[in-house]
Amino acid sequence: QPKGLSILFADDEDALRDLMAMELPRMGHKVTACPDGRSAIATLQEQVFDCLLVDLDMPGISGIEVIRYLKEHSPETEAIVLTGKQSLESAVLAMRYGACDYLTKPCRLTELKELLATLLKRRDTVKQLHASRRQSASSSQTQLIGDHPSMQAVKKLVAKVAPTNSTVLIRGETGCGKELVARSVHAQSLRSAKPFVAVNCGALPEILIISFQLPS
Repeated sequence: QPKGLSILFADDEDALRDLMAMELPRMGHKVTACPDGRSAIATLQEQVFDCLLVDLDMPGISGIEVIRYLKEHSPETEAIVLTGKQSLESAVLAMRYGACDYLTKPCRLTELKELLATLLKRRDTVKQLHASRRQSASSSQTQLIGDHPSMQAVKKLVAKVAPTNSTVLIRGETGCGKELVARSVHAQSLRSAKPFVAVNCGALPEILIISFQLPS
């Protein structure tokens, strides 16, 4: 049976926090509850969650600001917003900032349960897909071949940096295989489903290189 979601629930209503702290574990999920946006962001700085369930209308730091912080620092975490019927425009804005869905308050537990079950299936599918891609990458044309200690060191370094968000600079003489190393990094990264774009900077004017920017 799939492991439940880790959920950060942020809402300034004490009764609703208490309810969710009781009901979400009954649904099979692990929940951390916060009373406001500031404590939610502080918690996000310390932990990574599968899902953020956040009220939009909190005093101080709003739910939208929490979502903006979340998507900047943990883009793979899903966000669901809770909002009153009079604030549907805010819910639409929150979805523009990266929320995947919204529920109007008072939300029905059955509706929330179905939504979280969908996210759980999506999370497990994504994990399986990443695992499959990493496995296929090891036997694809992006594989670095060779048993020399120097090549083994390159392989270990690629495996270490590929799953991160770090910028990687690959240096070497012409023909030594820099692009192959770059393709190997891409194949083992979380962006492996996206295109790999190779740009020959030596064939471009300097002014064009300076202004060159790939689409996000």
